[in-house]
Amino acid sequence: MSKKILFFFPENPFSNRAGNVTRAKTTLTILKKLGHRIDLVGVKDIYDEQKDSTAVDPAIVDNLFLIRRQPPKNKTSRDYWEHKLSKMYQKPNEYNAALTAFAKKEFVNLFLAKKYDAVIINYEFWTGLIDHDAMKNTLKIIDTHDWITLNEFYKNKKLDIGKRFSEEINNLSKFDKVITISEDEYIVFNRFLEDKVINIPPSFFSHFNTHSEKKYDLIFVGSENYFNRQSMQWFFKNVYPLLPENINIIIIGRICRHLEEMKNVTLLEFAENLEQYYHQSGIAICPMLEGTGIKIKVIEALSYGLPVVGTERAVDGFSSKTKNGCLIGNSPEGFRDHLLSLLQSEEYYAKLKREAEAYFMDHFSEEKAVEKWKNILI
Repeated sequence: MSKKILFFFPENPFSNRAGNVTRAKTTLTILKKLGHRIDLVGVKDIYDEQKDSTAVDPAIVDNLFLIRRQPPKNKTSRDYWEHKLSKMYQKPNEYNAALTAFAKKEFVNLFLAKKYDAVIINYEFWTGLIDHDAMKNTLKIIDTHDWITLNEFYKNKKLDIGKRFSEEINNLSKFDKVITISEDEYIVFNRFLEDKVINIPPSFFSHFNTHSEKKYDLIFVGSENYFNRQSMQWFFKNVYPLLPENINIIIIGRICRHLEEMKNVTLLEFAENLEQYYHQSGIAICPMLEGTGIKIKVIEALSYGLPVVGTERAVDGFSSKTKNGCLIGNSPEGFRDHLLSLLQSEEYYAKLKREAEAYFMDHFSEEKAVEKWKNILI
């Protein structure tokens, strides 16, 4: 039965910018394939900060709405004075300054206009959007994307972990269904929230291709977030100098804004379609040092049948840490050795490629995700 869904994701999921955006777009695509009507809600301030357009795929999203952190400055407006007064006696949200009383009000007004059958919120720190009695009997779903407490701890070692994790669990408990994308996070949240937690790993179509000519030996795709900057600084400082000079590398995404020109390294800040670049590449790298959750860039690489060389963080959230198409090297020398073993042996490369394709089909195919979403929205 078709449902009316109000889907909140703060930035434009059609921007093709990063793994989290790809995740949201994939979920929207699945929901539309299941026959549901979808209204997308974003945050105008975040669209503006990211320089996102308001262009969405009309075959997937029926309507796009943008809520604001604060009303326009108009001294004759009731909303203006209510917001101004609220700032005097209400503390800003400690973990999400964009979650203001005005943003909540705009979201509730959107909900009341159509009385949706289901509300889907992306990210735990936006839970406050559903704190209204009007949604009491509505199916409420959260896609966590990440274990936020651990993610914030990596960025701030002085974080009060107990307080933050208590808030995270309390927020998640307000939902009827809690979606995780990582097996590790499923185990953690399931201990506290039991059956309402459902693990739906990121899913992609398979794009296996054995006939493309390889232009690049290594590929990395990533946004400019803290963890990607940290990982690529480590790679180019410690691993890159150990590699043969003739190895060609392509880096795609906003991470390029933080990298210098180097020999045999192609920097491409934006690609409308990654398919040609994955097909032209031999190995994906994921030298992550910190960060939480499953790495969507790794799954995307596996969907093209590419072996992956990474640190142990590359396989976070995987149900199996071996025979998954990934090789783990935490030291610069270990990382280099794995790369060279794949580049210098066609037989070994073919073996890892088969493992990558098999593991992807067993765990990350779109069909499995469709079935889980279908059961949630019955």
